[in-house]
Amino acid sequence: MRQFFKFLFASLCAIILFNLILFIIVLGVAAGSSSSKDKVVGKNSVLLIDLNEPIMEQGKENTLAILSNQSSTTIGLNDVLLSIENAKTDTKINGIYVKMGICPNGWASMQELRLALIDFQKTDKFVIAYGEVADHKSYYVASACKKVYLNPAGGMDYKGLAINGMFYKGTLDKLDIKTEAFHCGQFKGAYEPYKLEKYSDPNRYQLGVLLGDFYAEFLRGVSEKTGTDTTTLAAMARNGSVRFPKDALEAKLVDGLLFSDSVENIVKQKMKLKAKDKINFISPDEYAALIPSTSKSKDKIAILYADGTIYDGEGDEDIHSKDYIKVIRKLANDESIKAVVLRINSPGGSAMASEIIYHELMELKKKKPIVVSMSNYAASGGYYIACAADSIFADQNTLTGSIGVVGVMFNIGDMLKNKLGVTTDVVKTGTFADFPNMSRPMTDLERTWIQSYLDSTYIQFKSRVALARKMTMAQVEDLAQGHVYSGVSAKKINLIDDFGNMTRALQSASALAKLSSYKTVEYPKQVDKLEEIISKLTGQKREEAVVKKVLGEDYVVYKEIQKLRSQQNQLQTIMPMQFDIK
Repeated sequence: MRQFFKFLFASLCAIILFNLILFIIVLGVAAGSSSSKDKVVGKNSVLLIDLNEPIMEQGKENTLAILSNQSSTTIGLNDVLLSIENAKTDTKINGIYVKMGICPNGWASMQELRLALIDFQKTDKFVIAYGEVADHKSYYVASACKKVYLNPAGGMDYKGLAINGMFYKGTLDKLDIKTEAFHCGQFKGAYEPYKLEKYSDPNRYQLGVLLGDFYAEFLRGVSEKTGTDTTTLAAMARNGSVRFPKDALEAKLVDGLLFSDSVENIVKQKMKLKAKDKINFISPDEYAALIPSTSKSKDKIAILYADGTIYDGEGDEDIHSKDYIKVIRKLANDESIKAVVLRINSPGGSAMASEIIYHELMELKKKKPIVVSMSNYAASGGYYIACAADSIFADQNTLTGSIGVVGVMFNIGDMLKNKLGVTTDVVKTGTFADFPNMSRPMTDLERTWIQSYLDSTYIQFKSRVALARKMTMAQVEDLAQGHVYSGVSAKKINLIDDFGNMTRALQSASALAKLSSYKTVEYPKQVDKLEEIISKLTGQKREEAVVKKVLGEDYVVYKEIQKLRSQQNQLQTIMPMQFDIK
């Protein structure tokens, strides 16, 4: 009985404590909401863009910011671009300060940011960049600034771009796991990390071409800043001429070697402040939250984000077909929404889910125009769903194409037997009754079955492209084969209509909908930080948060393995592999 009362008392204490914490959180949220409404842009303000921070496609509210030193929102590219545009005419914003560093963001989104900074320079306001270190992406953005300063004790990464891939065949061999790969298209290399130990020759070739396009754009931007021709700039990188900050200064890559306090003094001088005066730095997410909507129109253009890998069914984050079609149907039935801009930032994923989403978008297009704006990548399944659009816009640094299908089948029979001592057996009524079966090798008949299914899906994919781009199936086959392209190459072969960012896509959508004025609304609606934290306290979210904290940078590998498990023995329309160009 004593144990019972002890347990009861502990349970009651836990319930009381939980409710107390929840009450404090609610009070904090209420206070935060109240204070955010009263917040204004102060005098002597400078827009601070920190390239060390992840910039998502879509910003997210954080009502718990009042309880910590965190920002009231998670920064989105939409917030950054809106802030720069509004700062051009805001008399309280004196200029822009770009903080260089190790940039974790995609090349296309950084190109859009760079173009926005160039446009900002049409004003008489200053645009200054500074960093203790600068990698290729952050310097590419900074090259749009009037002045670029580097810490004299820092470093600059200027030695050319590279694509590093990770292969798991050796791990699978050690575990006695066998794989069989099926694919349509010689460049469709999504299976390679699990079947090979290095890039195949076709994949190596296409990645080399892709890298060349990205590098050409990087050098063009640096040439604009320095006045040095791209051939000389390429030679400097190839020879490793820029190793220390003084080398960057001699090569005119930067305008000076200064510590941060000296750079801030330069900013104060431009603002005509005294040395003791304080600069009010404001981040894009904070600033964007204070920008009122200027449109009073009842007509709306919906910005529909397709951000992440494409999966079947339901789930948090990424793009899950069952959840996503609910949002599409909501847009279709909302009469105030006159057009949709589909913002795609996806490497693809499930072939079936891509087709389901494509079908729903085609139904939406019967009611209102759809314009696609491609971000860092819109490849494979990402390009599949783009085929539902009236027009497609991309950046030069967008990664797209990869029109092909792939499937990887796993056999863990030897692992079960050799590592765990487990054997399996089956009794069945027909030849294919236990197919697919991961505990035994595939038969020739089963291989033929899988390949024919892939071929059928590939033909369907190509037919979607042919309809969208007004090509013959033969023309699509010439540029398909799983080939990945940069935006530059994609425009040459008619996979996109033109170069352009979200603003360009909105202009196209408004023209198709014949709107003289409109306001924008964003979908899917983002989950608030409070809901996210509560979700993390229970179930899968909690487990993922713990794993991410323990693994740190290796969490990327963990996510790849988890993705593989969820997609095993499924047909995929996905990029050759996840990689980053650095």
